[in-house]
Amino acid sequence: MRIDQVPYADVAAYLKEKDTILVPVGAQECYGPHLAMGTELRMCEQYATELGKRAGFAVTPIIPFNYSHMFLDYPGTCSAEMATIEDYIAQVCDGLAGQGFRHFFFVNIHAGSLGPLESVCRFLRTEHGAAGAVIDIFSVMRDVGGVEWTAKQAPTGHGGEMVTSVALHISPELVFMDRAKAPGPLKDFTEGMRTMSSGKVGIGKSSIMLFSDISDYSPSGIQGDPTAATADKGRVVWENALAFGVDAATRFARVQLGG
Repeated sequence: MRIDQVPYADVAAYLKEKDTILVPVGAQECYGPHLAMGTELRMCEQYATELGKRAGFAVTPIIPFNYSHMFLDYPGTCSAEMATIEDYIAQVCDGLAGQGFRHFFFVNIHAGSLGPLESVCRFLRTEHGAAGAVIDIFSVMRDVGGVEWTAKQAPTGHGGEMVTSVALHISPELVFMDRAKAPGPLKDFTEGMRTMSSGKVGIGKSSIMLFSDISDYSPSGIQGDPTAATADKGRVVWENALAFGVDAATRFARVQLGG
């Protein structure tokens, strides 16, 4: 149930039976030359809405913007400071908790919001005795997708084969495959430091965090090769990720924290 699409009486009736709410947290940022700026927004909102429908849980409208400073070189990216994201989400959820919601399942699609969401979950527990959890859509897709990828370069990386395939399945109007191309080798920052992803560089057998912009190592704004993406691959990943999400949300709804 999308709470923005029903009268308040329906939400009140829901709260007599359940206290779980799904809160999708999106982002608007560069996804390379072949994907619309709103790809993450659409994907996150559709995932949360469908998850709520299948699992029988309430869902808020999507929180559209995020901490996307690493993409500000690309026009159309919208970004806010982490403190702003944290404060905004905390205030919204504080109000929902006051209405009786006690299980907050954040449907997240962007690494920049993980820190703020942990803080919000701890705030909700302290102030309301509520439980909070975060499902990271892309992590789930990587873990349970069930697809053999064709691309040799970061198929599940930013703008690569995985996200492009899913976008072709759920929102093909946001995909411009005639513009899709491999990003080429990612630029290493210095000798002995291999670029792995945004903010992560490998040194020997381990890695450190180096908080760079994506344009520092990939001018096209992507990490992976999207050229082999197909809607059929995207359908498999999407359905497997949703099945996991339903199971995870259902189990989380039964969680009781504390003694």
